[in-house]
Amino acid sequence: MGVSTKCWGDEKAGFVSAGKLKKQQLREGKFVPGDIQLAYNQLLTNGIFLFETSPDYGSGMASKKLSAEDILSRCMKEYQESDETPLLVGTFNNNFWQRSAKGLTAALSKSCDKMEVSSMEVYQMKNLGWLPSGGLIKGMSEAVIDMGIANYVGVKNLSPLRMRRIINKLDAQGLTLATNTFEYSLTNTKKEKWIKACKALGVTPLIDNPLGSGLASAQFTASNPSGGVSGPAKFPFATLEKLQPLHTVLETVAEKAKTRVSKELREMNERSRGRYGPPPKINTDITTTQVSLNYIVAKGAVPLVEVNSPSQADEVLGCMGWSLSDDEVSMLDAAADLCK
Repeated sequence: MGVSTKCWGDEKAGFVSAGKLKKQQLREGKFVPGDIQLAYNQLLTNGIFLFETSPDYGSGMASKKLSAEDILSRCMKEYQESDETPLLVGTFNNNFWQRSAKGLTAALSKSCDKMEVSSMEVYQMKNLGWLPSGGLIKGMSEAVIDMGIANYVGVKNLSPLRMRRIINKLDAQGLTLATNTFEYSLTNTKKEKWIKACKALGVTPLIDNPLGSGLASAQFTASNPSGGVSGPAKFPFATLEKLQPLHTVLETVAEKAKTRVSKELREMNERSRGRYGPPPKINTDITTTQVSLNYIVAKGAVPLVEVNSPSQADEVLGCMGWSLSDDEVSMLDAAADLCK
Protein backbone atom coordinates (compact mmCIF):
# COMPACT_ATOMS: atom_id res chain seq x y z
CA MET A 1 0.00 0.00 0.00
CA GLY A 2 1.26 3.47 -0.87
CA VAL A 3 0.16 7.09 -0.52
CA SER A 4 -0.32 9.74 -3.18
CA THR A 5 0.31 13.36 -2.16
CA LYS A 6 -1.56 14.66 -5.21
CA CYS A 7 -3.98 16.80 -3.16
CA TRP A 8 -1.44 18.22 -0.72
CA GLY A 9 -1.22 21.97 -1.20
CA ASP A 10 -4.01 21.95 -3.81
CA GLU A 11 -6.77 24.37 -2.80
CA LYS A 12 -9.06 23.03 -5.52
CA ALA A 13 -8.79 19.59 -3.91
CA GLY A 14 -9.79 20.91 -0.48
CA PHE A 15 -6.48 22.07 1.00
CA VAL A 16 -6.72 25.03 3.40
CA SER A 17 -3.38 26.61 4.21
CA ALA A 18 -4.08 27.80 7.76
CA GLY A 19 -6.64 28.29 10.47
CA LYS A 20 -9.19 26.07 12.15
CA LEU A 21 -11.75 24.47 9.87
CA LYS A 22 -15.40 25.29 10.36
CA LYS A 23 -18.07 22.59 10.45
CA GLN A 24 -19.17 23.38 6.91
CA GLN A 25 -15.58 23.06 5.65
CA LEU A 26 -15.23 19.70 7.40
CA ARG A 27 -18.43 18.51 5.71
CA GLU A 28 -16.93 19.61 2.40
CA GLY A 29 -13.85 17.44 2.99
CA LYS A 30 -11.41 20.31 3.56
CA PHE A 31 -8.09 19.64 5.29
CA VAL A 32 -5.17 21.62 6.73
CA PRO A 33 -1.41 20.93 7.05
CA GLY A 34 -1.93 19.65 10.61
CA ASP A 35 -4.32 16.97 9.33
CA ILE A 36 -1.67 15.81 6.88
CA GLN A 37 1.00 15.65 9.59
CA LEU A 38 -1.21 13.52 11.85
CA ALA A 39 -2.06 11.22 8.95
CA TYR A 40 1.61 10.91 7.98
CA ASN A 41 2.56 10.01 11.55
CA GLN A 42 -0.12 7.29 11.69
CA LEU A 43 0.91 5.80 8.37
CA LEU A 44 4.64 5.68 9.03
CA THR A 45 4.22 4.38 12.58
CA ASN A 46 2.05 1.53 11.31
CA GLY A 47 4.20 0.40 8.42
CA ILE A 48 3.18 2.35 5.31
CA PHE A 49 6.32 3.95 3.91
CA LEU A 50 5.70 4.48 0.18
CA PHE A 51 4.86 8.11 -0.71
CA GLU A 52 4.46 9.35 -4.28
CA THR A 53 4.92 13.06 -4.90
CA SER A 54 5.76 15.53 -7.65
CA PRO A 55 6.92 19.14 -8.05
CA ASP A 56 3.60 19.66 -9.88
CA TYR A 57 1.43 18.72 -6.86
CA GLY A 58 0.26 21.83 -5.04
CA SER A 59 2.62 23.95 -7.12
CA GLY A 60 0.30 26.95 -6.75
CA MET A 61 1.27 27.10 -3.07
CA ALA A 62 5.02 26.75 -3.67
CA SER A 63 5.64 30.47 -2.96
CA LYS A 64 4.22 29.87 0.55
CA LYS A 65 6.27 26.69 0.94
CA LEU A 66 3.08 24.65 0.98
CA SER A 67 3.46 22.56 -2.15
CA ALA A 68 3.20 18.78 -1.76
CA GLU A 69 6.99 18.49 -1.64
CA ASP A 70 7.21 21.24 0.99
CA ILE A 71 4.54 19.60 3.15
CA LEU A 72 6.12 16.16 2.81
CA SER A 73 9.49 17.60 3.80
CA ARG A 74 7.93 19.18 6.89
CA CYS A 75 6.18 15.90 7.78
CA MET A 76 9.49 14.03 7.61
CA LYS A 77 11.21 16.59 9.85
CA GLU A 78 8.46 16.67 12.46
CA TYR A 79 7.97 12.90 12.70
CA GLN A 80 9.34 11.91 16.11
CA GLU A 81 8.15 8.32 16.62
CA SER A 82 11.23 6.60 15.18
CA ASP A 83 14.07 6.97 12.69
CA GLU A 84 11.95 5.47 9.91
CA THR A 85 11.96 7.42 6.66
CA PRO A 86 9.58 7.08 3.73
CA LEU A 87 10.35 5.56 0.36
CA LEU A 88 9.87 8.46 -2.04
CA VAL A 89 8.60 8.08 -5.58
CA GLY A 90 9.10 11.33 -7.48
CA THR A 91 6.96 11.82 -10.59
CA PHE A 92 8.26 14.29 -13.17
CA ASN A 93 6.35 15.74 -16.07
CA ASN A 94 9.00 15.51 -18.82
CA ASN A 95 8.72 19.18 -19.71
CA PHE A 96 10.75 20.23 -22.75
CA TRP A 97 13.54 21.67 -20.57
CA GLN A 98 13.86 18.31 -18.79
CA ARG A 99 14.37 16.22 -21.94
CA SER A 100 18.14 16.19 -21.71
CA ALA A 101 20.35 14.38 -19.23
CA LYS A 102 21.28 17.71 -17.62
CA GLY A 103 17.66 18.91 -17.40
CA LEU A 104 16.44 15.63 -15.96
CA THR A 105 19.06 15.39 -13.23
CA ALA A 106 18.67 19.10 -12.40
CA ALA A 107 14.91 18.68 -11.84
CA LEU A 108 15.45 15.64 -9.64
CA SER A 109 18.22 17.33 -7.64
CA LYS A 110 15.99 20.38 -7.09
CA SER A 111 13.22 18.18 -5.62
CA CYS A 112 15.69 16.33 -3.41
CA ASP A 113 17.06 19.65 -2.14
CA LYS A 114 13.55 20.97 -1.43
CA MET A 115 12.68 17.87 0.62
CA GLU A 116 16.16 17.80 2.18
CA VAL A 117 16.87 14.23 1.16
CA SER A 118 19.94 12.85 -0.56
CA SER A 119 18.00 10.69 -2.99
CA MET A 120 14.61 9.30 -4.00
CA GLU A 121 13.72 5.65 -4.13
CA VAL A 122 12.22 5.94 -7.63
CA TYR A 123 12.60 8.62 -10.29
CA GLN A 124 9.38 8.29 -12.28
CA MET A 125 8.89 9.90 -15.68
CA LYS A 126 5.51 10.64 -17.28
CA ASN A 127 4.73 11.67 -20.87
CA LEU A 128 7.67 9.71 -22.24
CA GLY A 129 6.34 9.67 -25.77
CA TRP A 130 6.54 6.84 -28.26
CA LEU A 131 10.30 7.06 -28.77
CA PRO A 132 12.01 8.54 -25.66
CA SER A 133 15.13 10.52 -26.47
CA GLY A 134 18.61 9.29 -25.76
CA GLY A 135 18.99 12.28 -23.43
CA LEU A 136 16.22 11.02 -21.19
CA ILE A 137 17.71 7.53 -21.00
CA LYS A 138 21.16 8.96 -20.33
CA GLY A 139 19.72 11.24 -17.66
CA MET A 140 18.05 8.31 -15.93
CA SER A 141 21.36 6.48 -15.98
CA GLU A 142 23.24 9.47 -14.57
CA ALA A 143 20.63 10.00 -11.83
CA VAL A 144 20.85 6.40 -10.64
CA ILE A 145 24.39 5.23 -11.41
CA ASP A 146 26.59 8.32 -11.56
CA MET A 147 24.96 10.77 -9.14
CA GLY A 148 23.05 8.40 -6.84
CA ILE A 149 20.07 10.76 -6.48
CA ALA A 150 17.63 7.94 -7.28
CA ASN A 151 17.79 4.23 -6.56
CA TYR A 152 15.49 3.10 -9.36
CA VAL A 153 13.64 4.50 -12.37
CA GLY A 154 9.97 4.22 -13.23
CA VAL A 155 7.45 5.38 -15.82
CA LYS A 156 3.85 6.51 -15.88
CA ASN A 157 1.05 5.40 -18.23
CA LEU A 158 3.19 3.20 -20.47
CA SER A 159 1.42 0.43 -22.37
CA PRO A 160 2.94 -3.07 -22.31
CA LEU A 161 4.46 -2.58 -25.79
CA ARG A 162 6.06 0.76 -24.92
CA MET A 163 7.14 -0.63 -21.55
CA ARG A 164 9.07 -3.44 -23.28
CA ARG A 165 10.77 -0.89 -25.53
CA ILE A 166 11.89 1.30 -22.64
CA ILE A 167 13.08 -1.78 -20.73
CA ASN A 168 15.36 -2.67 -23.66
CA LYS A 169 16.77 0.87 -23.73
CA LEU A 170 17.33 0.88 -19.97
CA ASP A 171 18.96 -2.56 -20.09
CA ALA A 172 21.59 -1.14 -22.43
CA GLN A 173 22.43 1.42 -19.72
CA GLY A 174 22.54 -1.16 -16.95
CA LEU A 175 19.23 -0.02 -15.47
CA THR A 176 16.09 -1.92 -14.46
CA LEU A 177 12.60 -0.49 -14.81
CA ALA A 178 11.09 -0.61 -11.30
CA THR A 179 7.57 0.83 -11.62
CA ASN A 180 4.78 1.74 -14.01
CA THR A 181 1.96 3.90 -12.64
CA PHE A 182 -1.49 4.01 -14.22
CA GLU A 183 -5.18 4.17 -13.26
CA TYR A 184 -7.11 1.05 -12.32
CA SER A 185 -10.08 0.40 -10.05
CA LEU A 186 -13.26 -1.64 -9.79
CA THR A 187 -14.93 0.96 -12.01
CA ASN A 188 -12.02 1.17 -14.44
CA THR A 189 -10.63 -2.30 -15.17
CA LYS A 190 -9.49 -1.62 -18.75
CA LYS A 191 -5.82 -1.88 -17.85
CA GLU A 192 -5.85 -5.24 -16.10
CA LYS A 193 -3.66 -6.52 -18.95
CA TRP A 194 -1.12 -3.85 -17.99
CA ILE A 195 -0.93 -5.28 -14.47
CA LYS A 196 -0.32 -8.76 -15.89
CA ALA A 197 2.36 -7.40 -18.26
CA CYS A 198 4.11 -5.59 -15.37
CA LYS A 199 4.20 -8.77 -13.32
CA ALA A 200 5.57 -10.76 -16.26
CA LEU A 201 8.32 -8.17 -16.81
CA GLY A 202 9.27 -7.80 -13.14
CA VAL A 203 7.87 -4.25 -12.91
CA THR A 204 5.81 -3.12 -9.91
CA PRO A 205 2.44 -1.68 -11.01
CA LEU A 206 1.50 1.39 -8.96
CA ILE A 207 -2.16 2.36 -9.19
CA ASP A 208 -3.41 5.94 -9.43
CA ASN A 209 -6.98 6.73 -8.36
CA PRO A 210 -7.58 3.23 -6.92
CA LEU A 211 -10.95 4.27 -5.46
CA GLY A 212 -12.27 5.62 -8.74
CA SER A 213 -12.90 9.06 -7.20
CA GLY A 214 -15.28 7.41 -4.72
CA LEU A 215 -17.26 5.38 -7.24
CA ALA A 216 -15.20 2.19 -6.79
CA SER A 217 -15.46 2.36 -2.99
CA ALA A 218 -19.25 2.88 -2.83
CA GLN A 219 -18.79 6.29 -1.22
CA PHE A 220 -21.12 7.72 -3.86
CA THR A 221 -24.11 5.49 -4.59
CA ALA A 222 -27.62 5.80 -5.98
CA SER A 223 -28.94 5.76 -2.41
CA ASN A 224 -26.26 8.22 -1.21
CA PRO A 225 -25.43 10.52 -4.14
CA SER A 226 -23.72 13.12 -1.95
CA GLY A 227 -21.30 10.58 -0.47
CA GLY A 228 -21.57 12.43 2.82
CA VAL A 229 -19.89 15.50 1.31
CA SER A 230 -21.62 18.89 1.22
CA GLY A 231 -21.99 20.66 -2.09
CA PRO A 232 -23.39 19.91 -5.53
CA ALA A 233 -23.70 16.32 -6.72
CA LYS A 234 -20.36 15.00 -7.94
CA PHE A 235 -21.76 12.35 -10.30
CA PRO A 236 -24.92 12.11 -12.44
CA PHE A 237 -27.60 9.87 -10.94
CA ALA A 238 -27.56 7.74 -14.11
CA THR A 239 -23.91 6.86 -13.44
CA LEU A 240 -24.63 5.89 -9.84
CA GLU A 241 -27.65 3.84 -10.86
CA LYS A 242 -25.59 1.93 -13.43
CA LEU A 243 -23.04 1.04 -10.73
CA GLN A 244 -25.64 -0.10 -8.20
CA PRO A 245 -24.95 -3.85 -8.78
CA LEU A 246 -21.25 -3.29 -8.03
CA HIS A 247 -22.00 -1.25 -4.91
CA THR A 248 -24.36 -3.96 -3.65
CA VAL A 249 -21.71 -6.64 -4.16
CA LEU A 250 -19.09 -4.45 -2.43
CA GLU A 251 -21.31 -4.33 0.67
CA THR A 252 -21.86 -8.09 0.49
CA VAL A 253 -18.14 -8.82 0.18
CA ALA A 254 -17.34 -6.46 3.06
CA GLU A 255 -19.72 -8.45 5.29
CA LYS A 256 -18.35 -11.79 4.09
CA ALA A 257 -14.76 -10.67 4.65
CA LYS A 258 -15.62 -9.32 8.10
CA THR A 259 -17.16 -12.66 9.14
CA ARG A 260 -14.31 -14.70 7.64
CA VAL A 261 -11.46 -12.62 9.09
CA SER A 262 -13.11 -12.55 12.54
CA LYS A 263 -13.41 -16.34 12.47
CA GLU A 264 -9.79 -16.77 11.34
CA LEU A 265 -8.59 -14.54 14.19
CA ARG A 266 -10.59 -16.47 16.77
CA GLU A 267 -9.19 -19.77 15.51
CA MET A 268 -5.66 -18.35 15.54
CA ASN A 269 -6.06 -17.19 19.13
CA GLU A 270 -7.43 -20.55 20.20
CA ARG A 271 -4.50 -22.40 18.63
CA SER A 272 -1.84 -20.15 20.13
CA ARG A 273 -3.53 -19.57 23.54
CA GLY A 274 -1.02 -16.82 24.29
CA ARG A 275 2.04 -19.00 23.72
CA TYR A 276 3.39 -16.70 21.04
CA GLY A 277 2.64 -13.36 22.61
CA PRO A 278 -0.41 -11.14 22.08
CA PRO A 279 -2.52 -11.81 18.97
CA PRO A 280 -1.93 -9.56 15.96
CA LYS A 281 -4.06 -6.44 15.71
CA ILE A 282 -6.07 -6.92 12.54
CA ASN A 283 -9.06 -4.83 11.56
CA THR A 284 -12.30 -6.82 11.39
CA ASP A 285 -14.64 -3.84 10.91
CA ILE A 286 -14.10 -4.07 7.15
CA THR A 287 -15.49 -1.32 4.90
CA THR A 288 -16.27 -1.16 1.20
CA THR A 289 -13.31 1.21 0.75
CA GLN A 290 -10.97 -1.37 2.25
CA VAL A 291 -12.46 -4.09 0.05
CA SER A 292 -11.89 -1.90 -3.01
CA LEU A 293 -8.24 -1.31 -2.09
CA ASN A 294 -7.52 -4.95 -1.25
CA TYR A 295 -9.10 -5.94 -4.56
CA ILE A 296 -6.23 -4.09 -6.27
CA VAL A 297 -3.71 -5.76 -3.96
CA ALA A 298 -5.25 -9.13 -4.88
CA LYS A 299 -4.59 -8.31 -8.55
CA GLY A 300 -0.88 -7.89 -7.73
CA ALA A 301 -0.68 -4.10 -7.79
CA VAL A 302 0.09 -1.37 -5.24
CA PRO A 303 -2.64 1.25 -4.69
CA LEU A 304 -1.50 4.85 -4.26
CA VAL A 305 -4.25 6.23 -2.04
CA GLU A 306 -4.87 9.94 -1.58
CA VAL A 307 -4.63 10.43 2.20
CA ASN A 308 -5.29 13.92 3.55
CA SER A 309 -6.54 13.32 7.11
CA PRO A 310 -6.20 10.99 10.11
CA SER A 311 -9.55 9.33 9.34
CA GLN A 312 -8.40 8.51 5.82
CA ALA A 313 -5.14 7.13 7.24
CA ASP A 314 -7.16 4.87 9.55
CA GLU A 315 -9.15 3.63 6.57
CA VAL A 316 -5.98 2.68 4.70
CA LEU A 317 -4.38 1.05 7.74
CA GLY A 318 -7.53 -1.05 8.13
CA CYS A 319 -6.57 -2.84 4.90
CA MET A 320 -3.49 -4.37 6.46
CA GLY A 321 -3.24 -7.88 7.87
CA TRP A 322 -6.03 -9.46 5.85
CA SER A 323 -6.77 -10.17 2.20
CA LEU A 324 -9.70 -11.06 -0.02
CA SER A 325 -10.38 -14.71 -0.79
CA ASP A 326 -10.42 -15.99 -4.38
CA ASP A 327 -14.22 -16.29 -4.22
CA GLU A 328 -14.57 -12.70 -3.03
CA VAL A 329 -12.33 -11.45 -5.84
CA SER A 330 -14.41 -13.43 -8.35
CA MET A 331 -17.62 -11.86 -7.03
CA LEU A 332 -16.14 -8.40 -7.51
CA ASP A 333 -14.85 -9.28 -10.99
CA ALA A 334 -18.31 -10.40 -12.05
CA ALA A 335 -19.97 -7.27 -10.62
CA ALA A 336 -17.44 -4.98 -12.30
CA ASP A 337 -18.00 -6.73 -15.65
CA LEU A 338 -21.76 -6.35 -15.23
CA CYS A 339 -21.44 -2.58 -14.85
CA LYS A 340 -19.27 -1.94 -17.91
